[in-house]
Amino acid sequence: AAAALCYGMFTNTTMSFSSLAGPTEKVEFYGHPIVYIATSVYGHPHALTVHFQSYMNIMKLVLAVDDEQFPDSHQLLDDFTESLRLVRQAASARS
Repeated sequence: AAAALCYGMFTNTTMSFSSLAGPTEKVEFYGHPIVYIATSVYGHPHALTVHFQSYMNIMKLVLAVDDEQFPDSHQLLDDFTESLRLVRQAASARS
């Protein structure tokens, strides 16, 4: 039942959000510092998956793309980066 629920959730969901903020300080795992965190999923039937991950006050953007639907995924990533830069500038200007 749980597997069917998860399968239905991931195959029929077009967008989901989580407001869980990442850690603002370095984290260790059994004495080993965590330098980089990047989450993603594999095998779902979507052409584009976007993950935003914050860790130590740095935002990481992870894209999973279908090359047939998005032949220039590097340009798509550059466009996301530029859009986020513009949003940040606009938000800073309002403060």
